[in-house]
Amino acid sequence: MKGFKFIAGAICPSCGDTDSIVLKNDDSEIKCVSCNYQKMKDQEFDKKDTNLAESIRIIDD
Repeated sequence: MKGFKFIAGAICPSCGDTDSIVLKNDDSEIKCVSCNYQKMKDQEFDKKDTNLAESIRIIDD
């Protein structure tokens, strides 16, 4: 599959096969080479919470 790279250790959410998931080089799509499952980036796997705030506590010794 030209334009895709295998993701080591990835498990297909549809068929459960390990090491069968490929990621498009521009990170816009994932596919399973075993069962032809596919998902586009905007569907779910790139959802990031942009409103997430992280607090950091600074400890001064």
